[in-house]
Parts: sequence; structure tokens; C-alpha cells
Amino acid sequence: MEFMYAAELKKRFTCYGHFYELALMNGETAKCRSVLEIVDTSIPQADPSALAERTPDVVVIMMNPGSSRPKVEGHVDEVLEYPRSGNPMQKTLVLTQPDNTQYQVMRVAVSKGWKHIRVLNLSDLRDPKSGSFIQKAAALGGIIGGHVHSLFCEERAEECTRSLERKTPTPILLGWGQDLGLLPLVEQCLERISGEPVCTVPSEVHPLLNAHPSPMLQKKKLQWLETIIRNLG
Repeated sequence: MEFMYAAELKKRFTCYGHFYELALMNGETAKCRSVLEIVDTSIPQADPSALAERTPDVVVIMMNPGSSRPKVEGHVDEVLEYPRSGNPMQKTLVLTQPDNTQYQVMRVAVSKGWKHIRVLNLSDLRDPKSGSFIQKAAALGGIIGGHVHSLFCEERAEECTRSLERKTPTPILLGWGQDLGLLPLVEQCLERISGEPVCTVPSEVHPLLNAHPSPMLQKKKLQWLETIIRNLG
């Protein structure tokens, strides 16, 4: 398959995220991102926030937002508590810089002709280091109400159900990686998406884990792309 480079992909797709600070019951906050909308430039973007209520072509679930942050100068994250009142899909979306993992998702989208990809995560917590992120997620589990950093918790069931909607019954792409520390979050996610068609590159580490979309080596990146596209059929 043709491997499209980042410079070309950035001309074709734009990324918007919903960034917020999760208010915890101990008085602290945690920096989060609830969704990333990757959209082809042919999709109207005069009002980016309207993208959150559009139905995408495909949904991808990965580990966490990593180091994702707004590109908008002076952006201030809204502070949220869950459960929220009102329309759970009403979110302020702002421009964000894509990373290598999202470029891999874009390459799949080009291959399949998808124009709108919605990226969700096992956890909304923004942390670029997987080990540190897993520790933080585990620590939040010990705070009353701290577990709502995950879209797949009971309190966010309506938001989750609506976020998973696609234009056609396209399989949900799973790419959260192979760290055994993710298993509690993975099990919660899989329970919530039970019955949905899924597509992944399986892991040899554990049957509930899967290969990360963007391994370090270029050769491995290509292997992941070829496998996921083949598995999509």
C-alpha cells in the first residue's frame, strides 16, 4: 500500500479535540480530553464544535490522549464534573496538533475512503508516558468519583452510546496497546461495547490487548497498517 507522509496527511485532515479539567472530590483537577474528531477538509468546519454531534464514518478506541493539547493560543479548559446535565455531546472543540498515532489512523481512513474519524480512549487522562498514565488512572480509582475519567464508566453511559454511533455498522477499531496495567480499563470498555463489531491487530501478550497503531520502527508501522486494512476486509 502507498504510505502517505505526515505533510500530505496534514493537508487532507484536520483534528479537533474537547479539552477539559476533571473536577475531583478531593479538590484537585486532572487534565483530560474526551474526544478527538479527525475530519477531511471537505467537511464544513466553520463551527468546529458542531462536529461532536455529527455521526462519523468510524470510531477508534485507543489508550489515552497522550500529550495532546489545544493549538489555540490562550485556550482555557472548562472544568467538568460527571454526571453532566444536558446534552452530553455538546462539547467545545478546538484545533489540535495530530501525532504519529493519529497519522496511522488517517492512513487507514484514506485506504477506506472515510472522511470523519472519531477517536475515543480508555481514559480521558492526558499523559504522554504510559507507565505514569496507568499509575494515575489506578490512583483515581481510589478517589470517590475518580473513575469517571473513563468514558466507559456507568455515569457516562449516554455519552458513550452516542459517541459510538457510526454512519454504517463499520467495525470499531481498537488500538490501545499491550500494557497489562490497562486490563481493568479494557475490561470496562469491552463490557460497554459488547455486541459491537470490532477490528484490531491482536496481541501475543494477552487476548484482551492489541497492537499499538504506531510502533517505533517504520517496518512495524507498515505491518500494522497492512494487517488492520486486511482485517477490515
